[in-house]
Amino acid sequence: MKESVTTRRLLACGTAAGPLFVIVVLVGGALRPGYRPIRQAASELALGSTGWIQITNFLVCGALFVVCAFGVRRALRPGPAAWIAAALTGLFGVALIASGLFVTDVAGQAQRTWHGTAHNAAGSVVFLSLPLLTFTWACQAARRRSWVWATTSAITGVTMLFLIQGLAIAEYRGLYQRITIGLGWTWLTAFALHLRRATPTHPRAAADRRGYRRRR
Repeated sequence: MKESVTTRRLLACGTAAGPLFVIVVLVGGALRPGYRPIRQAASELALGSTGWIQITNFLVCGALFVVCAFGVRRALRPGPAAWIAAALTGLFGVALIASGLFVTDVAGQAQRTWHGTAHNAAGSVVFLSLPLLTFTWACQAARRRSWVWATTSAITGVTMLFLIQGLAIAEYRGLYQRITIGLGWTWLTAFALHLRRATPTHPRAAADRRGYRRRR
């Protein structure tokens, strides 16, 4: 029972991180004078005197997703897919942390700084690792004939890959990024919540679930 409780607590970090990140970005963008959320990326909230708020948002939420990765590994049936899903969740979290440690450059700035370049690299990992995770889970769900999860996960991944192309459009970069974040972070929250609900808290249920896994 203790193992199940620990797993549920680890996964709870993932269910909290997504909404927390989105709320801080939306509120921070709405309250900052002169900030244009349709045009400016969320990372630009890390600039200026109040930039520490978004930096903290990156660090805290990234750490929560890294912790969640351990829960993903414990919740899934042992095998390559479990390791891949956990690794991608952890990579996503680490990339968010790196995005906070390395502050972005001002948009339109001709000269790039080393930390701005590192931030862009971390951002690329963020927006690529999550679609890979959705595709991994889509394959797993299809094998278990869970067609709703398989379909929604695949659609989420494809849509994210399509939307991130809009980041190259300067006039709507912030809008495309926020839609991508809203979609991807919502899926990841639902994924962690699904695994958490599937993790039994009663000792007998946990034993039955382990036996079921062995039979499969």
